[in-house]
Amino acid sequence: MAVSYFLYFAFFGVIVPFLSPALLELGYTKQETGMIVAGLYFINTIMPIVGGRVSDKFLTIDQTIRIGALGMAVFSTLIWWQSSTASVRFLLLLFLMGICRGVMIPMLDALAMHVGGNDAKRFSRVRMAGSIGFVVMVAAMGYLIEAFGIRVFFPTMVGVCLVYLLGTLTILPKEGEHQEASRHPHFWRTLNGSWWVWLFALVCHWVAFSPYHYGFTLFQEEIGIQPQWWGWLWNIGVAAEIFVFLCAGWFFARMSFKTVLLVAFVSSLVRWTLMAVYPVPWVLAVTQLLHGPGFALFYAAALQGITHYCGGVNRASYQGLFSTAVGGFAAVAGSAAAGWLHQRMPFHQVLFWFVPVQILGILVLLINRLQPIGVKETTT
Repeated sequence: MAVSYFLYFAFFGVIVPFLSPALLELGYTKQETGMIVAGLYFINTIMPIVGGRVSDKFLTIDQTIRIGALGMAVFSTLIWWQSSTASVRFLLLLFLMGICRGVMIPMLDALAMHVGGNDAKRFSRVRMAGSIGFVVMVAAMGYLIEAFGIRVFFPTMVGVCLVYLLGTLTILPKEGEHQEASRHPHFWRTLNGSWWVWLFALVCHWVAFSPYHYGFTLFQEEIGIQPQWWGWLWNIGVAAEIFVFLCAGWFFARMSFKTVLLVAFVSSLVRWTLMAVYPVPWVLAVTQLLHGPGFALFYAAALQGITHYCGGVNRASYQGLFSTAVGGFAAVAGSAAAGWLHQRMPFHQVLFWFVPVQILGILVLLINRLQPIGVKETTT
């Protein structure tokens, strides 16, 4: 499971930091780039819940992952073939690859929680391997871009997708026998009011997070950081993420998942505020340390909340709905808004607009108590 995470997030280490610069190199404007990235995230509003429902009804989770990995390998190769210039065919292939990758994270997470016995500490240790894969690939991409230019993005993406496909076909753990969803047919009816309010708080957190994924590399360029350092600054954040994943058991042994989420939300609020007020390289490097609690604690606590709510019933569907709302809807809204604002102002000013969204998420999280399925709702 850990190796599967490593290989998939190596792909993430190519596409997340460097897709925006690659699109700009092809001739897209900043606003168009923001919309394209938002379009990929829009796919993530659909595919996670689709993948979750398909996995619960017809396939095992590992079968869904393998089919998606095959599509990623095929379409990334075709994208490289069409990467000589901006075109409709290029965008179509990019979005088709987005459809295939849209099921990956929620299904990997659902499978990891399944094979790890719903233990947050064990999940965090396994998920840490994905962060290491991201670190390795981002560092490598910094040197590759320095040597060959941003166009190296496309063949590198193909190579990583092919290795990931090989991994899913050989070492990916199996879920086991498919459990018939007919025993739990009313997935949508189990979603009570406390779930939707809790999910709204998570969406606020990720809307405020999305400008970072859209424009952190562009931010570095704006303030004069050289390309060979771009990957290393990304990796400060991921190193902090790895450290926090390692220490996640300490947090969960002493705090409820709601309190851990609150720590994550407040860490991100401090981070975006400092980046907006002090757009200088050393502040950028220091605030990357807050990526650890802002991302790792958020993710581990969110998955613990899902387990607390659903008790393992229709696991893939709940995981898919979480990813649809957070990795999909929230990322679409945040990336599209960031691209639109960035067309009109420097990136540090863009961040000012997302600080109130983070504050709203904190307030909603404080007033809501997530009630498990079948428990009568109460207010705090």
